[in-house]
Amino acid sequence: MRLATDTDFGRVRRAMLRERGNDRVPLFELSVHNSLKAQFLGRPVRTWADEVAFWQAAGYDFVPVRAGVRSVVRGVHPVVAEWIRERRPDRLAQHSRGWADETVGIIATRSEFEQFPWPEPEMLSGYDAHPTLEAQMSAISECLPPTMKVIPQLGYIFMGAWQIMGLENFSLQLADDPEFVKGVIDRLGRLQMAVLEILLQYECVGAIWMPDDLCYNAGPLVSPKVYRRLVYPWYQAIVQRCHQANLPVGFHSDGDLTRVLADLVECGFDCIHPFEPPMNDIVAVKREWGHRISVAGNIDLKATLCAGTPADVEVEVREKATALAPGGGWLIGSSNSIPDFVPFENYLALLECSLKYGRYAAS
Repeated sequence: MRLATDTDFGRVRRAMLRERGNDRVPLFELSVHNSLKAQFLGRPVRTWADEVAFWQAAGYDFVPVRAGVRSVVRGVHPVVAEWIRERRPDRLAQHSRGWADETVGIIATRSEFEQFPWPEPEMLSGYDAHPTLEAQMSAISECLPPTMKVIPQLGYIFMGAWQIMGLENFSLQLADDPEFVKGVIDRLGRLQMAVLEILLQYECVGAIWMPDDLCYNAGPLVSPKVYRRLVYPWYQAIVQRCHQANLPVGFHSDGDLTRVLADLVECGFDCIHPFEPPMNDIVAVKREWGHRISVAGNIDLKATLCAGTPADVEVEVREKATALAPGGGWLIGSSNSIPDFVPFENYLALLECSLKYGRYAAS
């Protein structure tokens, strides 16, 4: 097996900014399950040194990390968990699994919104072992080789609002009390902007990514008008601040992006991920929008990486590389992430075939 060892974050930056490279297409994932990391390394991933060792050995030019309000909206941040325990013990079990209640979430009413114990931005790290962003980023910086960077995942503005309110409650409040919804979204947006300012202090940060699922397989979760009025102004502010800091910024949403893609381009994102098949035609997207955005991902998680064979992975990687590598502006990876149910041999095939076929060529 031949894997890449020449880590260089510059190739990720060039791909995100649609600058032509003359080497290989960069590998890209926002998440690989710890069980596959451990299998790859031959040891458990327990420390940041282990984490960096995996991403470097697997051929990635960066380490993705979490930061921001994710632990808050999912009810697992210690301050929030204690608040739930004191006021709504019946909800604690719902949030202990680290996901969100689809009916009534943590904040159901204006009164709960006003009483909610929002953590300070400095306390919004993505990991229990490092309760502060400073501790988290310092620990990563100590392990990171100079050829690699960190890509923090910020996001969770639209997702954050419906998760903390519950999707059903969020949807009803959009009709009954839209200013309540706006207040929650704006609070999350301000927190994320404050977290971003902290992240921008660290030289190890090479780009920012915004995971914020707007769509499902049939299109947007809510009317695009809601996104334009409440959500996109925050995206634009975050993108503008990243560009002021000379950092590229990417966006992630699952689902069919057709009805929101033009708006996302107008928000100023440099790269969009992952264009899940079969709802999205990433080749057509690059043809239409490749002068304004780069594209990432799209190797079919469900049909190929999970249900296929290494030979199937090779076929799809070769086909996508032939269509997407010319001219630059593509980062190769899965159409979502690498969960624990991806067969290990298929993941290895993705890494190996990406190096084999993912080479830039003239348009």
